[in-house]
Amino acid sequence: MRQFINYFLKDKVFIIAFFFAIISCFFISPSIEYLDYINFKVLIIMFTLMIAVAGLYEANVFSFIAIKLVSRFYSIKWIGLIIVLATFFLGMWITNDAVLLTLVPFTLFVTKQTQQERYALIIVILQTIAANLGSALTPMGDPQNIYLYAFYDIPFSTFLGTMAPITITGFILLVVTCLVLIPNIPCHPITVAPKIGSKKVLIYLLIFINALLTVLRIIPEWYALIITIALTIPFSIHLLKKVDYTLLLTFLSFFIFTGNMGQMTVIKSFVSTLLNSNISVYFTGLITSQFISNVPASVLLSTFTDVAYWKPLLQSVNVGAMGTLLASLASLITFKFIIKDFPNQGKTYIQTYSLLCVIYVIIITGVVFLVSGYL
Repeated sequence: MRQFINYFLKDKVFIIAFFFAIISCFFISPSIEYLDYINFKVLIIMFTLMIAVAGLYEANVFSFIAIKLVSRFYSIKWIGLIIVLATFFLGMWITNDAVLLTLVPFTLFVTKQTQQERYALIIVILQTIAANLGSALTPMGDPQNIYLYAFYDIPFSTFLGTMAPITITGFILLVVTCLVLIPNIPCHPITVAPKIGSKKVLIYLLIFINALLTVLRIIPEWYALIITIALTIPFSIHLLKKVDYTLLLTFLSFFIFTGNMGQMTVIKSFVSTLLNSNISVYFTGLITSQFISNVPASVLLSTFTDVAYWKPLLQSVNVGAMGTLLASLASLITFKFIIKDFPNQGKTYIQTYSLLCVIYVIIITGVVFLVSGYL
């Protein structure tokens, strides 16, 4: 029982979300109408993706791809660039936290094997930014994207078109930054022989495709859940333990909290009047993300943001993933790896990461405003 309680208590964001959900229940009495608050499609898509990614991760699929890519290069500049771009593109297909959990340890391993550990910090920083920028392009790249995509019922092609300026600008900035900040120093080649570690890869790929088809609205979400369970329980039931249930319950808590807030006419009217233009919505999303993370910011602000302003909200919480370490939960994952392997480099990491993020946010925001015509 204690382990069960500790599992949930270790996630501070969940605790805060749960606390606010309980408090809101004193203002709006619990009823069957609470079910209308919950976006089950978001929860099902996230659950399915978590199962698929956990299986592919266990089978070393992502490490296999990364090792195959970097084994062809013999300079830390090009190895670093390939790692960052691999993180960028994989982030489009799996959530940014999952790709960082996979590739950051890989980066630390590669820099140690090639005796280039002094460049691990900058590569990992750029990886973190790459994960946030790459994942911004697609609905399945980020939890907040999955949510907003479903909440506003955004067409898939429209979603891609809206986020393309952010991702394309980010790609250019990442390439330039890698080429400028990582020196062209020869190093030993990667000699590890990559192997796919499981014969169940096909099952995991089917679950992943099932999630993508649900995102594309080809398969209804409840069918997707049935298919996921039918493939998981007989073949890989242990993957159910790998699901981030605290994240799912965090969303559930925010659904209840924001749903109750939306029932309070005074609060909804007041906040909605503040979010009445593209500029106000964009900067509110950007700033709010810095303090409570972009996932909670998305759920909270969407309650008060009219459908006419979904574009600046979507763009702002994705650009807002950069900035403080709190802006994106994926950034905290990377920081934990750095503190573990480089305990004396925490301050340097935060300073460098923050500086680069500020530069990226300013440039990308300028591009977004220019392309989207917000000015």
